[in-house]
Amino acid sequence: MAASADGIRAPFFRYWLSAFLAVFGDGVRLAAFPLLAAQLTRSPAAVAAVTAVQGLPWLLIGAGAGVVVDRSDSRRLMLIVDTARAAIIAALAVAVLVNSVSLPLIYVTAFVTGCGSALRDTAAVTCVPRLVRTGDLEQANGRLIAGQIVGNELAGPAAGGWMFGIAAALPFGVNAGTLGLAALLLLTLPSVFRPLDPAGRTGPPPTSLRRDLRDGLAWLWNHSDIRDVTIAAGVVSAMDASWFAVLVLYVVQILHCKPGAYGLLLAVGALGGIATGGLGARITRRLGPWSSLLLAGFAMAVTQAGLGLGDSVVIAAALLFVSSGAFALFNMTAVTMRQRQVPPELLGRITSLYGVVTRGCEALGAMVGGALAAAAGIRAPMLAGAAPLFAAMVLLTWRHRGRPASI
Repeated sequence: MAASADGIRAPFFRYWLSAFLAVFGDGVRLAAFPLLAAQLTRSPAAVAAVTAVQGLPWLLIGAGAGVVVDRSDSRRLMLIVDTARAAIIAALAVAVLVNSVSLPLIYVTAFVTGCGSALRDTAAVTCVPRLVRTGDLEQANGRLIAGQIVGNELAGPAAGGWMFGIAAALPFGVNAGTLGLAALLLLTLPSVFRPLDPAGRTGPPPTSLRRDLRDGLAWLWNHSDIRDVTIAAGVVSAMDASWFAVLVLYVVQILHCKPGAYGLLLAVGALGGIATGGLGARITRRLGPWSSLLLAGFAMAVTQAGLGLGDSVVIAAALLFVSSGAFALFNMTAVTMRQRQVPPELLGRITSLYGVVTRGCEALGAMVGGALAAAAGIRAPMLAGAAPLFAAMVLLTWRHRGRPASI
């Protein structure tokens, strides 16, 4: 893979800052969208639909996004996407400011920005191997995941809710500004993001879009390592979403805490992911990728069962800290394995297919978790989800027994 001689230093730092500004803006917008919708309707389904619409593009265009990424200069593509999203969100901010906003406008904006996120997230994975040495991938991905957790799960949503309380248009204006800054930082990166052919040469691919997608699917199906990790990631996403979807009810009904404790517990969980971002590279270097994946998966199964069995807020906070850290370790290791094992000219397609599986399973898991909680109680999604997760890790252990420590 092509890599910058600067390794983990200057160009990557600017890339990291651009990525952080983008995900921070996403976090601000994700918090503000439901609040804005709630000003226009009292229907829970209509408000919840705003979040669902933002994830819908992964299921509709996710696989095709990878084909586009593999055929494009990744930096140019992210620059176009960020600039377009900034303009669209700025227009929404103006509509809010002049009291011309409507639910259809919110849904359209959420869907279009969701399409942009699918393209950017896919392109972002292909950029990292071009900026750092292969040996620095764990450290680079750990920093990116830590930034993503801070921006998208901790600081961004908190800032979005606070800014919305000051002025409904403010979080959308800030989101447009952060995307504009992210785009400007992309312009400072070296020109090492052009598409590659199978021989590693730059240039436009001569094949059709359908053939490109078919090649990506065939490669994923025939490559047991990445295929099995993708399937395992789907199980992880479904089981994690099944209990997370009802976590706020768990906090109120099982832990007997006020709703405000929900945000505090989320912050504690986010700290676990941030800690893994700093320590994950050391863990994977010491244990190897397969052992790291399995350790993370078994830890998630244990913590999920512990949440289902417990009723202490202190223990729940500790379990959420460990669960978030394990989830971050799993994701960091999985993305590093793709960056190392997938041919550069296919990385966009494999990444987008991975996203389709994980995002689709996440949506399915959330729906099943909600239904299971309604039928059998709030603890049910946690207890029922631990067993499939544990079984998936046991199967992964058996299928890849005897693997070398480093792949």
